[in-house]
Amino acid sequence: MKGVKDARKGRIVRVDSPARPARSDLLLAGDLKKVLLLIRRNPGIRPSEINRRLNLEQSDGYRNTLLRRGLVRKTKDGNAMRYYPV
Repeated sequence: MKGVKDARKGRIVRVDSPARPARSDLLLAGDLKKVLLLIRRNPGIRPSEINRRLNLEQSDGYRNTLLRRGLVRKTKDGNAMRYYPV
């Protein structure tokens, strides 16, 4: 337990740790956040367009992470996959 001694009461008093960023901000860092923002701004975007706009060779890892976390959904449009925000 972190704490300091309270001089008036002569006992250890708990001191809370400094404020931390929200967990969702920690989990969505860097390129993952960029992919999510791009999908939110362009619903129905195709993977090739995500790659082109973010200058990535591939974004399947980012897209799969967003799918698992329930932040985006994908639909099949003919032969193409399209991504939408949830």
